[in-house]
Amino acid sequence: MTGIGAFIFGCEGSRLNDEERAFFADCQPFGFILFARNLEDSEAIRRLVDDVRSAVGRDAPVLIDQEGGRVQRLKGVPWRDWLPPYDQCASLPGE
Repeated sequence: MTGIGAFIFGCEGSRLNDEERAFFADCQPFGFILFARNLEDSEAIRRLVDDVRSAVGRDAPVLIDQEGGRVQRLKGVPWRDWLPPYDQCASLPGE
């Protein structure tokens, strides 16, 4: 395949395997998305982001399924836990 595809892919775990690396290099997705299964700690996330970008040979966008509220993939240190959106609005100063 040639060119960048108009799609975003995820990977199986917290490390890129050889099959995924070859697939990404061949199909050249626009970017990547990370889910809870991909997140161990900040070092592992950095390594995974470096690996997927290296597989496609460019600084591809990397997204994360982090909605806040009930869907919080990044929890605890070094990330803070987020209140559900309504609770954030309800706790604004002066309200």
